Order: sequence, then C-alpha cells, then structure tokens
Amino acid sequence: MRSPFDVFPPNVFEAARLAREAIAPISTLREQMKVFESGSVRQLTEQMRRDEEMRRALIPHSELLDRFRNVSGFALTQAEHHRRWREMFSPSVLNQVHTAAQLTQSFALPNAMEQFRTPVDSLADKLLHLQSFDLLRQPAYMDAFNRTSALSDVLAESMRVGPALREARREFTLGPIPAFDTLANYRNFLDAAGLHLPRWPRLRLLSVAEKRRRFRARLKQKTEPAHVKRAKSLVHRYELTLREILDAVMARTYGEDWAETRLPLCNCNSLLGKWRKRGGDVLDHADYAHYALIMSHPEHFGAVFEAGFDDPVALAALLNDAGRLRAASHHARAFSLEDLRDLRVTWNTLETGLLAFTGEYELEL
Repeated sequence: MRSPFDVFPPNVFEAARLAREAIAPISTLREQMKVFESGSVRQLTEQMRRDEEMRRALIPHSELLDRFRNVSGFALTQAEHHRRWREMFSPSVLNQVHTAAQLTQSFALPNAMEQFRTPVDSLADKLLHLQSFDLLRQPAYMDAFNRTSALSDVLAESMRVGPALREARREFTLGPIPAFDTLANYRNFLDAAGLHLPRWPRLRLLSVAEKRRRFRARLKQKTEPAHVKRAKSLVHRYELTLREILDAVMARTYGEDWAETRLPLCNCNSLLGKWRKRGGDVLDHADYAHYALIMSHPEHFGAVFEAGFDDPVALAALLNDAGRLRAASHHARAFSLEDLRDLRVTWNTLETGLLAFTGEYELEL
C-alpha cells in the first residue's frame, strides 16, 4: 500500500530514475538544463501538471505542518519538523528537487557570497517550499534562487553587520531577479529561499475558541491591582463612618426629620426624591456632591461643622477630592499608587475635622 503522500505510480518512479541516470554524466550546466527540459523528464513534468492530485503533492500544505507541530501535545524538534515535512512528498518529487539543487552548484556566486553557498541538501529542502516546480527548469530563476538562498544564509550566520555582510548585500542587489506574474509568487520565491520579509497586514479568520482564549487573556490582564483593592476598602470604611457622623450631628441639631426640613434648603432635592422613592437611610442614596452641599451650607456649617473645619469652601473641596478619587478606584478608571496616596491624605485630613464630633468623655461602668 502506498503512503498517502506517495501519489505517483511505480512507472513514474522508474521514469525519474532513468532521467537522473541520463543527466548524471553531463558536465556543463547548459547541457544539463537542456536535458532536464527535454525527453522523459519533460514528459514527466507535463504529466504531473495535468494530474491535479499529483500537483497537490508539490504544493506545501502549511496547515498539515501546523498539525505536525502539535502532535501529542509537545513541540517537535527542528529535525522532526524537517523529517515530517519531507514525508509530505513522494520519492520522485524529492529526487527531482535534489537533482535541481545539484545543478545549481554549477552557477557562479558573487565573491562575497561564495563562502556562504547553500549545500545541496539544504537547497533542496528550500526548493520544496516553492509553489510551482516549473521554476526548476528555468536557469534564470534557479540562478536567482541560488543567490537569494546564499544571502539568507549570510544573514542567518552573521552576529553583527560587518564587511562580509555589507559586501554580500551589495553584490546581491546588483544581480537581477526574473519577473513574476503576481506579488504573491514573488514573495513565495523569496520566502522559500529563506529571505523572509514582513507580511503586513495579515488577515486570518479567528475561530470562536481562539476569540474566547483571547478574551480571557484580556480579562486576566485586567485583574484588580492590590492598591485599587486597598483604596476600595479604605473608601468603604471612611464613607460609612462619614455618613454615620453626618446623620447623627444633623439629627442632634435639627431633629430626626432633618432630611425633610434641611435638604431642600441646600439644593439636595434630588437626594430627597431618591430617598422617598427607594426608602432606607437617606444618606445611603447620597454622593460626595451631596455631602459637600450639606456640610458647606452656610447655616449647617455655622451651626454644626465649624467645630471641626475652619472654611466651608475648603471643606467642600476636600469632599470633592475624595469623591473624584473614589470614582476613579471604583469605576475601572486609571488609578495609580499616587492616587492611593492622595486618597489616604484626603481622608486623613477629613478624619482630623470629624474628630470634633466624637464625644469628649465616655461613661465607664
């Protein structure tokens, strides 16, 4: 039984063997190329072109290679990648490409690139990545491929830009590269030779599973920092304490129904409406703007809050700062360590003033 990658029948293998034996004794490059383009080899390539199943064996299947890279859940070694890649092609294809790689050894390279000439086996492996093997029978393309491969090896073996690399690059740019029908074919030619160029933009359809993985990765990056958690805890404790003190001192001064009588006077009708609609404690529905309006109101400040603060405008500014920092920490906005510092200082300052509303004595029984 033939391998699924061995798509050619036995008579094709025999034709390829006879063709290689016929080519071997010939010495000159031009004569080699003429034989390579004629006779049984030419008939073989024409047959391969007509047979779509054979043609698919000549085209690199990157999706299969990607699957090989994940076999058994672990990364394959470079040698294993190489072996599995070659298994995708039938012996006749490998022999044809190897013969073409041998022929290119007769091509001259610029002086600065000769020492980096790609070995036959390595060059054959690169040729396997060509989208079309028609180029193997065209000396101009093979000469350009040989030079491009040598330059890619210069780049791969260089640790820094020195005279050898600069001269190799200069000599490479002096040589022509034949024309291609499309930019994609030109790119494949350079990539196959090892001269990989950036491809941007690249469009690839994402699966639902990959979208979900990326979304979860983004969520992981948004984990709440420790200083934000600390800020939330600090605000929770201080704001509850502020409400408790504010309600107690207003009730002591204006009576238990202070919300009904005093909120309309300090432009807090919205707070009064929320409380009447939702119920509970009135200050549960308050924000920092309400705290500032209540405490800095001239009558309230003079009768109550002047005991702990000397300036109603400064008191309102402190409360507004506390509200701004609270909003940043609680509503997924930018909140830095410096903001946590400012939050601590703001509440410590407010705490100093609120100490005036703590009793001077405690009855011990």
